[in-house]
Amino acid sequence: ELHYQPQIHHSGRVAGVEALIRWYHPERGNIPPGQFIPLAEDTGQIIPISEWVMETACRDAVVLNAESATPITMAINVSPMQFQRPGFLDSVKQVLARSGLPPALLELELTEGVLMDSAEHTIQALQALRQLGVHIALDDFGTGYSSLSYLRLFPLNTLKIDRSFISDIESNDNSIALVKAIITMAHNLDVMVVAEGVETQAQADFLKQLGCDEVQGFMYAKPMPEVELIQYIESKK
Repeated sequence: ELHYQPQIHHSGRVAGVEALIRWYHPERGNIPPGQFIPLAEDTGQIIPISEWVMETACRDAVVLNAESATPITMAINVSPMQFQRPGFLDSVKQVLARSGLPPALLELELTEGVLMDSAEHTIQALQALRQLGVHIALDDFGTGYSSLSYLRLFPLNTLKIDRSFISDIESNDNSIALVKAIITMAHNLDVMVVAEGVETQAQADFLKQLGCDEVQGFMYAKPMPEVELIQYIESKK
């Protein structure tokens, strides 16, 4: 099943949600994604799983936006195997057409692992998605080896700062300096910034002072089923 974690704009409104897959086994209980996603990738089952996630999340996004007074973006993680599969662009178009979700309300989250493979093909695919109106986010920014080159090469809408930079931002001057530099650099390139893993009010206050556009983390809400998410959005009106 899918759970959704809200992404909070600096004004306090829910600006988006990230779709996160969950597997509840009748005997073993909740199985962490870190256990079953690698297995799904090894067996090829990640493709039908990813297609189901895209279809379900876009359909749920239409419901969420019908309940919200302001637009809510649906962020979906895309695996390397899914992104590099022939026909991925067409599959996105078909899901958007079936669900009725405006392309601008869909954000595909890619990791550096996706971008590092076949850069020329990747650039063409991302440009086609951008022309379609879909937003592109680079997840876990700052943890890889070539992050800065991605800002120059790839048509990105959003950078998601990895939680490892946020966990000690209250006490580590180096983390503060790095996060500030990332935000300034991204804004100069007309790229939005989302900080992940925000767990305290002090972290949230620091990020707001530094000009971070959106935040997500347990301080605001844990991932939740769609029914609970609708109630959460209602409470924020």
